[in-house]
This record gives sequence, structure tokens and C-alpha cells, in this order.
Amino acid sequence: MSNTLTGLSFHVLEFLTIRYLFCLVIISVLLTQGVMAAPKLAREQQRKLFIEAERLAHNPNGSAYKNIMQQLEGYPLRPYVELKTLSKFPFMANKKQIESFLAKHESSPLDRPLRKKWLAYLAKQNQPELFSDFYRDMGNTGLNCRNAELMLQIDPANVKAFELAENLWVVGKSQPKDCDVLFKKWQKAGKRTPDLVWKRLSLAADGGNHTLIPYIKTLLPKDQQYLADLWLKVRRSPSQVSRLSNFPGKYPEKETEIQVYGLKRLISNNRDLALRSWEKLSQRFTFSAHQQKQISYRFATFLALADHDQAEIWLEKATNLEPDAELLRWHLAHVLRQQNWQHALDVINFVSPEIASDNVFQYWKARAYAKLGAKELGEQGLQKLAKQRHYYGFLASGKLSEMASLNDNPLLIAQGDLDELAALPAAQRAFEFRALGRNLSARREWIFLQSQLTQPQKVTAAVLASQENWHDQAIFGFSKSGYLDDLSRRFPMAFDNQLQSNAKKNNIDVAWAYAIVRRESSFMPDAASHAGALGLMQVMPGTARYLSKKKVKRNSLFNPSTNVELGTQYMRYLMDKMDNNRILATASYNAGWRRVKQWQPEKGNVPLDLWIETIPYKETRNYVKAVLAYQQIYSQHLGGSENLFKALANMEIPPKS
Repeated sequence: MSNTLTGLSFHVLEFLTIRYLFCLVIISVLLTQGVMAAPKLAREQQRKLFIEAERLAHNPNGSAYKNIMQQLEGYPLRPYVELKTLSKFPFMANKKQIESFLAKHESSPLDRPLRKKWLAYLAKQNQPELFSDFYRDMGNTGLNCRNAELMLQIDPANVKAFELAENLWVVGKSQPKDCDVLFKKWQKAGKRTPDLVWKRLSLAADGGNHTLIPYIKTLLPKDQQYLADLWLKVRRSPSQVSRLSNFPGKYPEKETEIQVYGLKRLISNNRDLALRSWEKLSQRFTFSAHQQKQISYRFATFLALADHDQAEIWLEKATNLEPDAELLRWHLAHVLRQQNWQHALDVINFVSPEIASDNVFQYWKARAYAKLGAKELGEQGLQKLAKQRHYYGFLASGKLSEMASLNDNPLLIAQGDLDELAALPAAQRAFEFRALGRNLSARREWIFLQSQLTQPQKVTAAVLASQENWHDQAIFGFSKSGYLDDLSRRFPMAFDNQLQSNAKKNNIDVAWAYAIVRRESSFMPDAASHAGALGLMQVMPGTARYLSKKKVKRNSLFNPSTNVELGTQYMRYLMDKMDNNRILATASYNAGWRRVKQWQPEKGNVPLDLWIETIPYKETRNYVKAVLAYQQIYSQHLGGSENLFKALANMEIPPKS
């Protein structure tokens, strides 16, 4: 009985194998040639057939699938059906077809999904030479590890493979199991040194995955294992750096690294304790020049942020160690907060010509001159800025009571050039995905297209995107190309019905609403932030629920009408919270109204430009500047003849109520 069953099983297996190989041959013919030319269908019909072909891709031998693939000949997204079929069968029998497909679509969005599956298959089949031929670094850690492992299989002493292993191991997080074999070979070869273990420990503690620390501790020499415990202690409570008993001085260089980490965290929430701790530690331990720069920079910025009485000392110290544009801006903001105009001028005159040419320094130099009685020099500086299109240029024009200069210069691109670019396969695929509502896939193809273009072609692509009402990609395209003077395309009047009707309904300036949308999402309806904000106006689900007094489905916030309705309602809410102060409401849209109230002056009014310049959060500070500038542009787009910055030039921010 056993022999009979064995023989039968063998014949069944042989039959199935032959049938399977026959199927693969059929797939090959279909994917490379098509069965026969089919009459061209209307694009809408092709889209429906494409969706059906995707559904049938798992069974390429079916008559329905074959028929559809014939009809899809020449359709831009047909390769995605081929991709799905080959991804279903990434086997050696399909090697030629896979090789051909990957060569044809290398580095495009069609490449990565198939190459990943194919490489995983080759690694599993222990095909190091083939794996090497097809391998590309795609940012996949598991495949990168298998690549280095197979390199060592071919050559056990491969130096490059060991270097790759080191780079993959010395990270502040756990790596996938696919890396285990490689790391064992690397360790066995004696490549894992105590210094590398310490480096990984530092990365895990400072910004990495701290749960990795107990494991790394076991890899340290026994007399150094206390350092891992110390890392955890300081990570959990930065105030532990104030206790000298925590630092016995057995390994002073490593202990100071932990101290620097703790001090940099401590200064953000307990300034005085951080200062006292530094004084004690610096008397006992020797810190490197690099560590002193780190401490000085961190202390200077956070003390300036808090307007601490030692801020000036540390700002001077940090500036002397390593002048930096952001640090110098903080120094300027600190001095401006005190309205010490001569000192402000001294700070500006200290910076390098390259940094001093920045708009922020030019504007405040002009303001300082005016405050110090050098009226002519002040006006000259403002007049130069007023010719430019940006926040400081508009501020300058407002101070001078002049109209804001937009410097609008629309691009003229020949239709033939637009048509030529639109005919490229990647462009066609992008437009088709947009038509199908698959925006993520569309953006991937468009980004790939741009990577293949010359600089002049990138400008053409931006115009083409605008022509297709693909506003976010038009905006990003112009930004990347460096051409910024085509304002009608960079600041589109998109979703005008929703914005104008809801702005009117909520009694807010429609130009302000446009400016918020432009800054929040660049008119991308499906935009989603890491914080969870969604849609055109980046509405948080919690905010939507509060405004609606009911649960709002997450996906509904991707609907432009719903999103704009809630976003403009929220703008009205913030205006009411901030006593109809549009500047404070704008800051609140980014940072929250409670936090903005904390930023208001303790007593006395503060000039608007000065208050904006000293907003503690860089993100919010830049946000307010951008929205104000965008509002001016949209106001003029909408037919306004007024410079909104005239009113802002003399506005003051009131103290906390």
C-alpha cells in the first residue's frame, strides 16, 4: 500500500508541476506580448476594465482575464495589473518576465513592490548571485541585512559586508529577525567592539528606543554596565544630573555624555536647576569643545525663550563659540523683547554679511535705525524691503503706507511642451490614478516623473499640474523648481464656492480662509498630518466633534465641503476667543488658543511685529508670518486694493486678560 501511494503521489505531483509550468508560460505570453491587438476603448471603459483586471489578476489563465488584458493594451495602468500578477507568482519559472519588467520600470513606483517580493524569494531560495544582481537599496532593513549576509556567503571575509552589518547594528532601535544571522556572523568575526556597543546604547537612550537599553547593558563589559542604568535613570528623570553621587568618575568621558544629555533635557523645564547642575558638573568633569557648544547653544536658546536673567550671558557665550543664524535670531529676539534698540543694532552688525542679508535682520535693522533717530537710514532699509514679496516686505510697505508689491509674473508655456510632458508614461499613470481617486498612487507617479525631469521641465510640470487642477502638486512643483513669481498658480482660487460661502456664513475674511488652507494643506483634500489633522484645513477629529456636538467620521473630513465648513467655523470660534484679534486667532489655529493666551504680554501692549518675532515656537512664528503674507496675496487676487499691513504696522498685542 505504501509503495502504491508513493507512486501515485509522484505522478500527481508531476502532473501538477507540468500544469503549473504551462500556466506560467501562458502568463509570460500574456504579460510580454498580449494575445492580439484590441480595438481602442474609451478611457472610462478602460478604467472599469482595469479595476476588474486587478480583481482577476490572481487567476491569469482565466478567459475573462485574458480578454480584459487584450482590451487594456496601451492603457497607462496596464503595467499595474502585470505587477499584481507577477507579484502573485514571484518564482524562478517567471525569472525572465520579472527581469524584463523590473528593467523596464526600474526606480519607478512599479519597481519596488515586485523587486521586494522577488528578492525575498531569492533569499529564501538561497540564490546569492541572483540576489546580488537584482538587489537595490530600497530602505528595507530586512533585505539590506539579507544582502550583506549573502555577500558573506559568497566571500566570508567581505569587508563591505561587515561595514554594512555595523551600520545596520549600530542604531537606536531593534532590528528585524532577518538580521539575526548577519549579526551573528559579524559578532563571530570579532567586529562587535565595546565602543560600538556604547555607541548603540547612546543612540537608544538619546532619541531611540529606551526599551533596548537592558539588552545592550548585557553586551557591555561588567565594569561599564552601571552606565546603562545611569542612562535609564537620567532619561526617566533629567534632574538626576544634579546629583554628583550618580557619577563616580570611573569612565568620565562616557559619564559626561550622559550628563550633557540630561542637562539638555533639564534646561527645557527647570532652568535654574540646570544652571546650578552645570556649575557643579563643570568644576568636577572635563567637557569636550563639542559638548560645550551643545550645552551653550541649548542653554542660550531656552534661557532666551524664557527671558531668563542669564539669557544674555549664555547667548554671548554660544555666539562666540559658534555663530549660527537661528541662534543669532534668538539673540535678536531676546534683545527686541527688551526693546533695547542699540543692542539690537549691535547684534545685527555682529553677524556675517551672509546671515545679515536675511530679511529678518534687514527689517529689524531698519526698525532699529528709525527708533534710534536715524530716520533716513531706516526708511532706506524699509524701501528696499518693500519692493519684495514676503512677510517683511509687506511689513515694510505697511510702515511706509505703500501698496504691497506682489511682483506677479505668470509663466507662458507652449501648449506643445505641456502636451509632450503629459504624454510621458509616468504622467499618464499619475493622471489615471487621479481619475480613479487613488491620490497616493498618483502622487507617487508624479514624484517619480519629476525626478526624471530637467529643471526647465520641472517648471513645465508645475504648470501642467495647475492646468489639471492638481493644485498641491503645482504648488510643490513651483517651490522645487525655484520659480516663485507665478502667483495665480502658486496661490490658486480653488474650492471657491465652499470657501466664500462658509467665510460669509461665519463672518470671517475669505482671503484669510484661503491663506489658512494654502498654509495648512496647499489645497490637498486628502492631506493628513502626523498629529492627526485632516483635509484642506487640517481639522482635528476632536475639534470637529466639539464643533458639531456629535461624532464626525474621520473620512468625512476629507470631503472639501465638510472640512471647509468645520474649518471656517473653527476660525470664527478662535476669533470669539481672542476678542476678534485676527493675529492671535491665526496663531491659535496652529498652537491652540490657551497656549497663545500664555504668550500675550504680562503687562502693557507690545507692537505686533515685535510680538510675532518673539513667539516662542518656531513653527507658530513662521506660520503666522506665512498666513499674514498669504492673506495679502489673496486679498489682492480677490480684487482688494488695500494693503492689509498698513493696519498691522501700528497694531499692538494687548496683555493677558
